[in-house]
Amino acid sequence: MRTMPQPRLRQRFTDLLTRGWSVRMRVLTVMMAFMAVGLAVTGVLTYAAQFRALEQRINAELWQEHSELILIAEATDEAGGPAHTTVESVLLQATESAAPSDYESVITFLDDEPLYQPQAQDFAMLPRDSPDSPQVRDKLLAAHQPQRSVIVPLEAHGRDLQVLIASVNVEGDQAQGVFVVANDIGAQRRDLWQSVFTFAALSVITLLIAGWVGYVVTGRLLRPLEDLRSATEQITVEDLEYRVPVPDERDDIAALAQNFNRMLARIQAGFSEQRRFMSDVGHELRTPLTIVRGTLETTDVDDVEDVREAHGIAIEELDRMGRVVGDLSELAASTRPDYVKPRPLDLAAFTRSAFARIEHIAPRDWILARSVDVVADADEQRLTQAVVQLAANAVRYSEEGSRIRFGVDRVLGPEGPEIHVSVQDEGIGIEPEDQRRIFERFTRVDGSRGSGTGLGLPIVLAIAEGHDGVVRLLSQPGRGSTFTIVFPQFAAGDRAETDGETPSAPAGDTGTEGPGPAQTPTASRKDQA
Repeated sequence: MRTMPQPRLRQRFTDLLTRGWSVRMRVLTVMMAFMAVGLAVTGVLTYAAQFRALEQRINAELWQEHSELILIAEATDEAGGPAHTTVESVLLQATESAAPSDYESVITFLDDEPLYQPQAQDFAMLPRDSPDSPQVRDKLLAAHQPQRSVIVPLEAHGRDLQVLIASVNVEGDQAQGVFVVANDIGAQRRDLWQSVFTFAALSVITLLIAGWVGYVVTGRLLRPLEDLRSATEQITVEDLEYRVPVPDERDDIAALAQNFNRMLARIQAGFSEQRRFMSDVGHELRTPLTIVRGTLETTDVDDVEDVREAHGIAIEELDRMGRVVGDLSELAASTRPDYVKPRPLDLAAFTRSAFARIEHIAPRDWILARSVDVVADADEQRLTQAVVQLAANAVRYSEEGSRIRFGVDRVLGPEGPEIHVSVQDEGIGIEPEDQRRIFERFTRVDGSRGSGTGLGLPIVLAIAEGHDGVVRLLSQPGRGSTFTIVFPQFAAGDRAETDGETPSAPAGDTGTEGPGPAQTPTASRKDQA
């Protein structure tokens, strides 16, 4: 029989214990441990101080009795002489004036024999019916130090006593007196220990109640974590619709649930984009592959003209497949947060550079309608790409020799200055029912003069949204179209007026004569959702 190595066995046991402790139990255990340690430390320090204070108080009371004894021994009569001339009279006076507390006992000795002890005491130091009274008397006398007063611990009659033993002497009297005051410190300690046990019992009850309340409260607070765990168990690649309930409280747990839902939304959007990409690839590449395969299967290899024609068809279809793949890759890249990288851009220089590029696309009457000398936050490469795409789109839907206007303007919008980049053509225009649809993938409008992929305008829209902007379309069938990329001049939180430039009012075209559009739709990804 094979046995598991000892280290691996210990690791598996540790993992089992770790999995068995939920976050709720860990939090509750730590909380209870801190409370238990806190109560224990508080109790120990408090009662240690009380035991110390008890001893100090009892010693103080015993020395107070000693002070009263001194006052009695040093008392004088009316003539100024000593009030007591014998030791016995001092002891009797001290005993009669003593008022023992519940835990005190007073007794006096004269020449080592008990002299007097009050009867109204809680306990007697030397009760007559106690068999161990002689031993107690011997202990007291043994602890006595002539001409001195001391406090000593003593056990008598099953009691722990703190005893003051004072030597009493009177000038002219040879008798030796002893004044004894005993305090039952053991009984008071037992009372204090009873208080300790009561505190311990109440602490245990407090811990139990706190544990129950903590269990309930942490359960409610950590409910979103349970929902998160449930969500992770239910979410699969095929089903990303599940969302975690967000509690009403505004705390870290609620924020975690919201962030988890946002993460799920981003993952779902990514998977949807991936599925859409694969669907688009399969849809758009199937036709050219079918054409190429059919052409090659029906080509007569012995007919040179037929082979040359098949070669041309295959090259054309492969070129179209390459354009589709390139555009799809561009759209897939547009979902990345770093797709557009805005930087300060001189729009006057950008306008000249972009116009120099587009005027060589096709033989049209290219017109630079407007330029503005300001700086804006924009990605020059992506913005040029969008302008070229719009210009190519204008060429595709317009006649040779017709006018195409390109302009860049600065307009005062509702939230600050905006940049308008417009391409206006005099082509066939777009039907009202198609003006929203053309920003969807693979959508083509009849009447084009070229073989587009139907992905150009979605790419333009992605570039505009990467600049926190939109694409506006003004078009009327038979009179042409105007596409305008609109985005804020500066990034959010960093907007400022440019010195020396007054924003113009919003306009429907670039300020030159052109078609009169009938509608003004604005395109964004929300329209395609």
